[in-house]
Amino acid sequence: MEKENQGYGQETAGGDFYGYTGNPFEQMDYGLCKKCRHRTIDRSENPDSELCKECREELIKLKIPPAFYLNAVIVLFLMVFTMLPSMGGFVNVFSYESAQENSEEGFVVTIMDNLISILDGNPDNIDVAIELTDLAMKYSYYEHAAYTIENFLVGKEVPDKAYYRINGYIDELNTYYDTIELSDSIWEEIAAEWEDEEDVSRILNAYCEEISAYLGDADYDQALLYYYLASMTEDAERRTEYLEECVAINPCYYEAQAQIAVYYRRKGDLDKAREILEDIYATNREDYSILRAYATLELAEGNIRDSIGYARGAYEAYPEGDYVVDTYAVALAANDRMEEAWELVEEYEDKGYEFDDDFYDFLDGKITLEDYYIGE
Repeated sequence: MEKENQGYGQETAGGDFYGYTGNPFEQMDYGLCKKCRHRTIDRSENPDSELCKECREELIKLKIPPAFYLNAVIVLFLMVFTMLPSMGGFVNVFSYESAQENSEEGFVVTIMDNLISILDGNPDNIDVAIELTDLAMKYSYYEHAAYTIENFLVGKEVPDKAYYRINGYIDELNTYYDTIELSDSIWEEIAAEWEDEEDVSRILNAYCEEISAYLGDADYDQALLYYYLASMTEDAERRTEYLEECVAINPCYYEAQAQIAVYYRRKGDLDKAREILEDIYATNREDYSILRAYATLELAEGNIRDSIGYARGAYEAYPEGDYVVDTYAVALAANDRMEEAWELVEEYEDKGYEFDDDFYDFLDGKITLEDYYIGE
């Protein structure tokens, strides 16, 4: 990121001065402002400054484009992932400097939640806010990054190098949210044009055709585009190819990684499914989609006791996730906790949740775990 920052504004510095296309200021004794490339850096207030006084005053506050403000979505997302452990004074003594090391052990969500807790108690701690933003962007937890930037960095003075890096994050986040808006607008158009169409396959194909037109367009998140294509593609092999394209661009699309593992599990290639899950689990031990996929793999292989921890972890992290409740109920039933399983089922039936027929067949003892989890 720092190398990119050094190139900021070079178009101005490298203009055509009577045929000279170099930088006319490069031999000056003082360094040039990294933004305007005309005035010298002002270090009167900060010895590490890279900006002139005028640019520093102009850029002292971070600005985020209006389209970036998605408070409701962000807050709802964070409500899912901010169930902090009641560990007494742990959060108070937690050092943000250890966040990177601990996150590399796979506890990404816990570390981010602890950092958010620190910021809730000390919202002016710029160092923690920057650390949290860096961590969230590294692992593609875009909602966490957006929440942190909007609530703890906008309007605050930050170090120059961090300013440029965070501005880069904002560009990346806007690309991500623009892609979401693109998908929504395509669906709206399709809904209007195909409102009388009863063939679901034709509707899905129309969406895929429209969204495919933006592949290769740098204005949109390419990994997310491939994920959308996978989500709307009915053929399992083609869907998996899209998912693999997605994670090739961004390995931190954990839902895509988990779905690839599920594809191989359903095919009966349990070794391949485990290989995928072991690799991604080492990176993130707390993402619900990974935990859910791991639980189903353990169940398919007959590792009944091992399944319950993964299934419960997925449920506690995000019960609204695809088939999370189903998997937890199956794991409970498989572990001879049938009463708890049916209580969970009835609770979600009362909420209007629909379980599939195979799910009930398993609970009723009509099919085996292998029948349920292997095969299309």
